[in-house]
Amino acid sequence: MATFQHIDSFVRAVYTVIESMLNPDIKAGKPFFNEEPLSKYEVVVLVGVLGDLQGQVICGMTEETAKKIISQMLGMEVQEIDEMGQSAICELKNIIVGTASTNLSEVGYKCNITPPLIILEKKIPDFLKHIHTTLAIPISIPYGDIEINLFLRKDELAS
Repeated sequence: MATFQHIDSFVRAVYTVIESMLNPDIKAGKPFFNEEPLSKYEVVVLVGVLGDLQGQVICGMTEETAKKIISQMLGMEVQEIDEMGQSAICELKNIIVGTASTNLSEVGYKCNITPPLIILEKKIPDFLKHIHTTLAIPISIPYGDIEINLFLRKDELAS
């Protein structure tokens, strides 16, 4: 499981990116263990982490929250999550995890990220069905609530 340094790196990344790209009014709640995070949310954006830390960072939200975030990013109201909307929300997640990777490198961890994967309608690919419990950080923004779920372990061989 991730240590406090890992958690802090992701929380700081979320704050930095969301404040600068979407809205400065952001609040993080108390972390909790989240059961079955991939099937809990209407919209899931997942990014793999490779290197000193390995696993996935899962961002979950309602479809309504996703549409509001996409609308803000694109500067126009969206009624459905089309390819452009999926691309926008994946890019936001990419920037957050990329920023977290930079934060982690500052405390001595080298990590790379995989391209984001969006999961809609709870269509979970087989290669992700091993994810049952994550450490989740609830984030509240004016567009709704999102949860950043960490499914990470330290690569003992890389240490």
